[in-house]
Amino acid sequence: MFVMTLEVICALVLESLVLREHILRIQAPAAGNALSTPNVIYPILYMLAIVSLFSLCADAMFHRNQFQVVAFTFFNFLCAAYGIIQTISDWKAIGSGGPLKALNVAITVTMGVTTMFLVLAAYKLAAVFGWEMYRFLGADLKMQRMHKGYEILITLLKFDVFFFTAYAIQVFTLVDTTDKLIIGSLGGGRTLARQQLLIGLAMPGAVILLGLAFFGVMRENRVATVFVMLCLAASEPYFIYQLVYIYLPANQPRFVNSAKFLTFFIVVTMMLVFVTLFFMIYCFRNFGKGLLISEKSRVVVQKRPFEIDGDPIESEPSIPREEAENDEDGAKQHLMAYPALQKIQHDYHIPPHQNTASQESHEKGDSGDRGRSYNDKMEID
Repeated sequence: MFVMTLEVICALVLESLVLREHILRIQAPAAGNALSTPNVIYPILYMLAIVSLFSLCADAMFHRNQFQVVAFTFFNFLCAAYGIIQTISDWKAIGSGGPLKALNVAITVTMGVTTMFLVLAAYKLAAVFGWEMYRFLGADLKMQRMHKGYEILITLLKFDVFFFTAYAIQVFTLVDTTDKLIIGSLGGGRTLARQQLLIGLAMPGAVILLGLAFFGVMRENRVATVFVMLCLAASEPYFIYQLVYIYLPANQPRFVNSAKFLTFFIVVTMMLVFVTLFFMIYCFRNFGKGLLISEKSRVVVQKRPFEIDGDPIESEPSIPREEAENDEDGAKQHLMAYPALQKIQHDYHIPPHQNTASQESHEKGDSGDRGRSYNDKMEID
């Protein structure tokens, strides 16, 4: 997180200076009556990608998502690759000077060096997080497969948010709309067309839809999940239509500044939507099979060491926060966070063991929070 924070700060500062140089030195004409030009929009999208990269990293660390660790490492590699593309493009641009070239090289080197570090860190973190999930879920292979599908879906939804937003920004600002119904005018003599207004309204709508997808999957809400799946399925024909529409001979002048990048974003978004839909159906079929209960039990508070075969790692207990708040004296020791032990207790009908007076007096002799008594302790022979 420290390295990622440094990378994001440096990259944002350097790219903002690149944007300033683009505005001052590079003269790129707009496509017809488009609202902006590529030399302004694409540095802004690059900064948006860097901010999304940091949010992915922070969320992966917080939720211990091993697939998201691999995903943001790959995304960081793509950002470094785009830095190379931007450098080559700016070197060929008319009006670019020495400062702009130096800034582009600095960004590319920063992103590239960080990517090499992240590859090593992601390899180790993915192993650590995978082991934590094994300890948490136990040896139930079915539960592990369900949790992996859930983690992949959550990661895909976050990429969907970025690519949906980036595609909509490009269509809204870079496409000529002079042949459409004009509903208003902006500064500099530029007009606002009906199609641009609809796309502008669709941007927050897409983000809200994906937010509803997070809610539906995390809460196992069937109605919200089915609604999101229908919307995602309906978006595929729209993207196919847009891809064909861009390359019609009559429309090529309107997309002269954005055809290549729009094609890339449309193709990637279509692939992401298809894969997201597949994993959403997979997770939908797993609703009600115990994954939601297991995820809730990860919201934990630390309690007194729970002695399991003298293992110092397994001796750190964790119980559901809601139940901890209801338990005023902190006396109960639940096994929600130990699915494997809970299964053993259920299969072999092992009753919970009530502490004796001697045990309570022994516990009271310990320092700190060891002075509490725990009544719901399980004995395993």
